[in-house]
Amino acid sequence: MQRDLDLNRTVWDPLQIFNCDTHYKYAVVILNSPLNWKDDSLLQIWKKAQIKVTVDGGTYRWLHYLKEQGIDLLRENHSEYVPHLITGDMDSCTPSILENLKRVGSMIIETPDQDHTDYAKALFQLGQYATKENINLNGIYVFVDSSGRFDHIMGNINTLYKSEKLIGHIPVIQIASSSLTWILRPGLHNIVIPKILVQNSSWCGLLPIGAPVNSIRTTGLKWNLNNATLQFGALVSSSNTYDNCSEVTVNTDSSVIWTMGIEPLQKNINNYEIFTSNNCC
Repeated sequence: MQRDLDLNRTVWDPLQIFNCDTHYKYAVVILNSPLNWKDDSLLQIWKKAQIKVTVDGGTYRWLHYLKEQGIDLLRENHSEYVPHLITGDMDSCTPSILENLKRVGSMIIETPDQDHTDYAKALFQLGQYATKENINLNGIYVFVDSSGRFDHIMGNINTLYKSEKLIGHIPVIQIASSSLTWILRPGLHNIVIPKILVQNSSWCGLLPIGAPVNSIRTTGLKWNLNNATLQFGALVSSSNTYDNCSEVTVNTDSSVIWTMGIEPLQKNINNYEIFTSNNCC
Protein backbone atom coordinates (compact mmCIF):
# COMPACT_ATOMS: atom_id res chain seq x y z
CA MET A 1 0.00 0.00 0.00
CA GLN A 2 2.94 2.34 0.42
CA ARG A 3 6.47 2.84 -0.77
CA ASP A 4 9.10 5.36 0.30
CA LEU A 5 10.19 7.81 -2.40
CA ASP A 6 12.73 9.36 -0.06
CA LEU A 7 13.20 9.59 3.69
CA ASN A 8 10.33 12.01 4.16
CA ARG A 9 7.67 10.95 1.64
CA THR A 10 5.25 8.02 1.50
CA VAL A 11 2.93 7.17 -1.40
CA TRP A 12 -0.41 5.42 -0.87
CA ASP A 13 -2.33 3.90 -3.79
CA PRO A 14 -5.74 2.43 -2.84
CA LEU A 15 -6.06 0.69 -6.22
CA GLN A 16 -3.22 -1.61 -5.21
CA ILE A 17 -5.66 -3.38 -2.88
CA PHE A 18 -7.92 -4.41 -5.76
CA ASN A 19 -5.25 -4.91 -8.41
CA CYS A 20 -3.49 -7.45 -6.16
CA ASP A 21 0.02 -6.75 -7.47
CA THR A 22 2.01 -9.99 -7.21
CA HIS A 23 5.11 -8.07 -6.09
CA TYR A 24 3.28 -6.63 -3.08
CA LYS A 25 3.21 -9.10 -0.19
CA TYR A 26 0.27 -8.65 2.13
CA ALA A 27 -1.81 -10.41 4.75
CA VAL A 28 -5.60 -10.50 5.06
CA VAL A 29 -7.36 -10.41 8.43
CA ILE A 30 -11.12 -11.07 8.72
CA LEU A 31 -12.65 -9.67 11.92
CA ASN A 32 -16.01 -10.57 13.42
CA SER A 33 -18.00 -7.98 11.48
CA PRO A 34 -20.26 -8.08 8.41
CA LEU A 35 -18.70 -8.88 5.01
CA ASN A 36 -20.88 -6.73 2.75
CA TRP A 37 -19.22 -7.71 -0.52
CA LYS A 38 -21.61 -8.77 -3.27
CA ASP A 39 -19.02 -9.83 -5.86
CA ASP A 40 -15.86 -11.93 -5.82
CA SER A 41 -13.40 -9.06 -5.27
CA LEU A 42 -12.82 -10.17 -1.68
CA LEU A 43 -12.08 -13.70 -2.95
CA GLN A 44 -9.41 -12.34 -5.31
CA ILE A 45 -7.77 -10.30 -2.54
CA TRP A 46 -7.82 -13.34 -0.23
CA LYS A 47 -6.36 -15.78 -2.76
CA LYS A 48 -3.31 -13.63 -3.49
CA ALA A 49 -2.49 -12.92 0.17
CA GLN A 50 0.66 -14.46 1.63
CA ILE A 51 -0.96 -14.91 5.05
CA LYS A 52 -4.70 -15.34 5.71
CA VAL A 53 -6.20 -14.91 9.16
CA THR A 54 -9.71 -15.16 10.57
CA VAL A 55 -10.38 -13.83 14.05
CA ASP A 56 -12.80 -15.77 16.28
CA GLY A 57 -16.33 -15.05 14.95
CA GLY A 58 -14.72 -13.72 11.78
CA THR A 59 -14.28 -17.41 10.92
CA TYR A 60 -18.07 -17.78 10.72
CA ARG A 61 -18.29 -14.57 8.69
CA TRP A 62 -15.76 -15.93 6.22
CA LEU A 63 -17.50 -19.33 5.90
CA HIS A 64 -20.84 -17.57 5.34
CA TYR A 65 -19.38 -15.26 2.68
CA LEU A 66 -17.88 -18.27 0.89
CA LYS A 67 -21.28 -20.00 0.86
CA GLU A 68 -22.78 -16.89 -0.73
CA GLN A 69 -20.16 -17.36 -3.49
CA GLY A 70 -21.16 -21.03 -3.89
CA ILE A 71 -18.19 -22.40 -1.92
CA ASP A 72 -18.69 -24.81 1.01
CA LEU A 73 -15.30 -24.90 2.69
CA LEU A 74 -16.28 -27.60 5.20
CA ARG A 75 -17.67 -30.04 2.63
CA GLU A 76 -15.53 -29.44 -0.44
CA ASN A 77 -11.81 -29.24 -1.17
CA HIS A 78 -10.96 -25.55 -1.49
CA SER A 79 -7.52 -25.27 0.11
CA GLU A 80 -7.00 -21.74 -1.26
CA TYR A 81 -9.76 -20.46 1.04
CA VAL A 82 -8.54 -22.14 4.23
CA PRO A 83 -7.14 -19.62 6.80
CA HIS A 84 -3.51 -20.07 7.72
CA LEU A 85 -4.32 -18.79 11.23
CA ILE A 86 -7.46 -18.67 13.34
CA THR A 87 -6.98 -16.58 16.48
CA GLY A 88 -9.07 -15.12 19.29
CA ASP A 89 -10.52 -16.07 22.65
CA MET A 90 -12.85 -18.43 20.74
CA ASP A 91 -16.04 -17.36 22.48
CA SER A 92 -17.73 -16.90 19.08
CA CYS A 93 -16.56 -20.01 17.21
CA THR A 94 -17.53 -23.60 18.04
CA PRO A 95 -14.93 -26.33 18.69
CA SER A 96 -16.36 -28.45 15.85
CA ILE A 97 -15.78 -25.69 13.27
CA LEU A 98 -12.27 -25.13 14.58
CA GLU A 99 -11.50 -28.86 14.49
CA ASN A 100 -12.74 -29.17 10.91
CA LEU A 101 -10.59 -26.25 9.79
CA LYS A 102 -7.59 -27.53 11.70
CA ARG A 103 -7.99 -30.83 9.85
CA VAL A 104 -7.68 -29.06 6.49
CA GLY A 105 -4.66 -26.98 7.44
CA SER A 106 -5.53 -24.04 9.72
CA MET A 107 -3.35 -23.28 12.73
CA ILE A 108 -5.54 -22.53 15.76
CA ILE A 109 -4.07 -20.10 18.29
CA GLU A 110 -6.30 -19.36 21.27
CA THR A 111 -5.62 -15.94 22.81
CA PRO A 112 -7.65 -15.66 26.03
CA ASP A 113 -5.99 -12.44 27.32
CA GLN A 114 -8.87 -10.05 28.02
CA ASP A 115 -6.60 -7.01 28.41
CA HIS A 116 -6.34 -6.77 24.62
CA THR A 117 -8.88 -7.03 21.82
CA ASP A 118 -8.97 -10.04 19.51
CA TYR A 119 -7.93 -7.66 16.70
CA ALA A 120 -4.82 -6.54 18.56
CA LYS A 121 -3.90 -10.09 19.54
CA ALA A 122 -4.39 -11.23 15.94
CA LEU A 123 -1.90 -8.63 14.66
CA PHE A 124 0.67 -9.81 17.19
CA GLN A 125 0.17 -13.48 16.26
CA LEU A 126 0.31 -12.58 12.58
CA GLY A 127 3.70 -10.97 13.15
CA GLN A 128 4.95 -14.09 14.96
CA TYR A 129 3.73 -16.29 12.11
CA ALA A 130 5.33 -14.09 9.42
CA THR A 131 8.67 -14.22 11.26
CA LYS A 132 8.48 -17.99 11.66
CA GLU A 133 7.67 -18.48 7.96
CA ASN A 134 10.21 -15.85 6.86
CA ILE A 135 7.58 -13.75 5.08
CA ASN A 136 8.33 -10.05 4.72
CA LEU A 137 4.97 -8.30 4.50
CA ASN A 138 4.43 -4.95 2.77
CA GLY A 139 0.94 -4.44 4.18
CA ILE A 140 -1.96 -5.87 6.16
CA TYR A 141 -5.58 -5.58 5.00
CA VAL A 142 -8.09 -5.85 7.83
CA PHE A 143 -11.71 -6.37 6.72
CA VAL A 144 -13.99 -4.67 9.20
CA ASP A 145 -17.39 -3.17 8.42
CA SER A 146 -19.22 -1.24 11.11
CA SER A 147 -21.75 -3.34 13.00
CA GLY A 148 -23.31 -0.34 14.74
CA ARG A 149 -21.20 -0.65 17.90
CA PHE A 150 -19.44 2.68 18.39
CA ASP A 151 -17.21 1.19 21.09
CA HIS A 152 -16.05 -1.46 18.60
CA ILE A 153 -15.35 1.20 15.98
CA MET A 154 -13.21 3.18 18.43
CA GLY A 155 -11.53 0.01 19.66
CA ASN A 156 -10.51 -0.78 16.09
CA ILE A 157 -9.10 2.74 15.66
CA ASN A 158 -7.19 2.30 18.91
CA THR A 159 -5.65 -0.88 17.48
CA LEU A 160 -4.52 1.10 14.42
CA TYR A 161 -2.67 3.47 16.73
CA LYS A 162 -1.10 0.51 18.55
CA SER A 163 -0.23 -1.38 15.37
CA GLU A 164 3.46 -0.38 15.25
CA LYS A 165 3.98 -1.90 18.69
CA LEU A 166 2.14 -5.06 17.62
CA ILE A 167 3.42 -5.63 14.08
CA GLY A 168 6.26 -3.15 13.48
CA HIS A 169 6.28 -0.68 10.61
CA ILE A 170 3.95 -2.68 8.35
CA PRO A 171 1.02 -0.45 7.30
CA VAL A 172 -2.39 -1.69 8.43
CA ILE A 173 -5.37 -0.73 6.24
CA GLN A 174 -8.91 -1.16 7.55
CA ILE A 175 -11.18 -2.08 4.63
CA ALA A 176 -14.96 -1.79 4.69
CA SER A 177 -17.24 -2.27 1.71
CA SER A 178 -17.66 1.51 1.44
CA SER A 179 -14.47 2.97 2.99
CA LEU A 180 -10.76 2.66 3.68
CA THR A 181 -9.11 3.88 6.87
CA TRP A 182 -5.47 4.03 7.96
CA ILE A 183 -3.00 6.11 9.95
CA LEU A 184 -0.74 8.75 8.46
CA ARG A 185 2.35 8.89 10.68
CA PRO A 186 4.31 12.16 11.00
CA GLY A 187 5.78 13.24 7.66
CA LEU A 188 4.77 13.88 4.05
CA HIS A 189 2.23 11.60 2.35
CA ASN A 190 0.94 11.38 -1.23
CA ILE A 191 -2.43 9.63 -1.62
CA VAL A 192 -3.36 8.61 -5.18
CA ILE A 193 -7.10 9.16 -5.75
CA PRO A 194 -8.86 6.95 -8.34
CA LYS A 195 -10.58 8.92 -11.09
CA ILE A 196 -14.06 7.59 -10.26
CA LEU A 197 -13.83 8.88 -6.68
CA VAL A 198 -12.90 12.37 -7.92
CA GLN A 199 -15.75 12.33 -10.45
CA ASN A 200 -18.27 11.32 -7.77
CA SER A 201 -16.98 13.85 -5.20
CA SER A 202 -16.52 10.98 -2.76
CA TRP A 203 -15.98 11.89 0.86
CA CYS A 204 -12.74 11.81 2.80
CA GLY A 205 -11.54 13.04 6.17
CA LEU A 206 -8.56 13.68 8.45
CA LEU A 207 -9.32 12.95 12.11
CA PRO A 208 -6.99 13.74 15.05
CA ILE A 209 -8.11 10.92 17.30
CA GLY A 210 -6.43 10.71 20.70
CA ALA A 211 -4.34 13.88 20.55
CA PRO A 212 -4.24 17.19 18.67
CA VAL A 213 -2.35 17.59 15.41
CA ASN A 214 -0.49 20.87 15.88
CA SER A 215 0.49 21.51 12.26
CA ILE A 216 -0.94 19.92 9.13
CA ARG A 217 -0.88 21.05 5.48
CA THR A 218 -2.77 19.53 2.55
CA THR A 219 -3.22 19.93 -1.19
CA GLY A 220 -5.81 18.38 -3.50
CA LEU A 221 -8.78 18.71 -1.13
CA LYS A 222 -11.81 20.93 -1.62
CA TRP A 223 -11.13 22.38 1.84
CA ASN A 224 -7.37 22.34 2.31
CA LEU A 225 -5.52 22.85 5.58
CA ASN A 226 -2.65 25.34 5.79
CA ASN A 227 -0.52 24.83 8.91
CA ALA A 228 -3.78 24.14 10.72
CA THR A 229 -4.32 22.60 14.13
CA LEU A 230 -6.76 19.69 14.26
CA GLN A 231 -8.38 18.88 17.58
CA PHE A 232 -11.69 17.46 18.76
CA GLY A 233 -13.68 20.27 20.30
CA ALA A 234 -12.19 22.60 17.69
CA LEU A 235 -11.39 21.94 14.00
CA VAL A 236 -11.53 18.49 12.39
CA SER A 237 -11.56 17.78 8.63
CA SER A 238 -14.67 15.63 8.23
CA SER A 239 -16.96 15.44 5.17
CA ASN A 240 -14.20 16.74 2.92
CA THR A 241 -13.78 15.80 -0.75
CA TYR A 242 -11.38 16.28 -3.69
CA ASP A 243 -10.61 19.42 -5.68
CA ASN A 244 -10.77 17.74 -9.12
CA CYS A 245 -7.36 16.29 -8.44
CA SER A 246 -5.86 12.81 -8.69
CA GLU A 247 -3.55 13.22 -5.71
CA VAL A 248 -3.86 14.48 -2.16
CA THR A 249 -0.77 15.46 -0.20
CA VAL A 250 -0.73 15.58 3.59
CA ASN A 251 2.17 16.91 5.62
CA THR A 252 1.56 16.33 9.32
CA ASP A 253 3.60 16.72 12.49
CA SER A 254 1.56 14.08 14.33
CA SER A 255 -0.25 10.84 13.61
CA VAL A 256 -3.68 11.41 12.09
CA ILE A 257 -6.41 9.12 10.75
CA TRP A 258 -7.08 9.27 7.01
CA THR A 259 -10.45 7.84 5.92
CA MET A 260 -12.02 7.82 2.45
CA GLY A 261 -15.22 6.61 0.84
CA ILE A 262 -14.83 3.98 -1.90
CA GLU A 263 -18.43 3.03 -2.70
CA PRO A 264 -18.27 4.12 -6.40
CA LEU A 265 -14.97 2.26 -6.72
CA GLN A 266 -16.27 -0.93 -5.11
CA LYS A 267 -19.42 -0.94 -7.27
CA ASN A 268 -17.36 -0.70 -10.47
CA ILE A 269 -14.38 -2.79 -9.46
CA ASN A 270 -14.18 -4.66 -12.79
CA ASN A 271 -14.11 -1.53 -14.97
CA TYR A 272 -10.44 -0.59 -14.94
CA GLU A 273 -10.76 2.49 -17.18
CA ILE A 274 -12.79 4.41 -14.62
CA PHE A 275 -10.01 3.91 -12.08
CA THR A 276 -7.45 5.79 -14.17
CA SER A 277 -6.33 8.96 -12.44
CA ASN A 278 -6.95 12.47 -13.72
CA ASN A 279 -3.99 14.74 -14.29
CA CYS A 280 -2.87 16.00 -10.92
CA CYS A 281 -3.73 19.59 -10.14
